[in-house]
Amino acid sequence: MKWKIEVSYTPETPDAIGQGILQDVTDLGLVGMESVHTVQIYWIEGNINSDAIERICAEFLADPVTQNYVYSRSDNHPPRQSEGSVWTIEVQLKPGVTDTVGDSVLKGVRDMGIPDVQAAQTGQKYQIHGCLNQAKLEMIAQQLLANEVIQIFEIWQG
Repeated sequence: MKWKIEVSYTPETPDAIGQGILQDVTDLGLVGMESVHTVQIYWIEGNINSDAIERICAEFLADPVTQNYVYSRSDNHPPRQSEGSVWTIEVQLKPGVTDTVGDSVLKGVRDMGIPDVQAAQTGQKYQIHGCLNQAKLEMIAQQLLANEVIQIFEIWQG
C-alpha cells in the first residue's frame, strides 16, 4: 500500500521558504502573486496500516509545535476542484533519480521499529494564491521550483 503524507507549517508559523519564493517571483517581474505556502510531501510504500502512518507522522516527520500533517492512501486521489485564485504546483523527482532524503526517511522509519516499509520518496507542493495564469505558473515552476533534468512538476487550480 502506498501512502501520501503532507507536512506543512501551522498558520502561526512563518513559511520562510514560501516568502522567499514570493520575493523571487517579484524579482522575475511577475505580478499577481499574493502568497506561497510550502508543503513537504512523503510517499511511503509498504505493508503498513494507518496506525503506523500516524506514528511515523507524529513521531518522525512533523514537528508538533510548528507543523501539521495529513495523510491518505496514495491511490485515493480526491478530485481537483477549482478554488478561484489558488493554484498548486507539485514537484517530485523523476523515476530513477536517487532520492537521498527518501532513503533517510526509509532508514528512520525502520529505526523506529516499523520494518514493513519498502520505499519512501519525497516531493514538494507549493500552494500559490493570486491572480495568475497557467503560462505564468509554468514559468515559475521551470525557473524557480523544479530542475527539469531530474524533476517533474504538475500544475492545477485548486
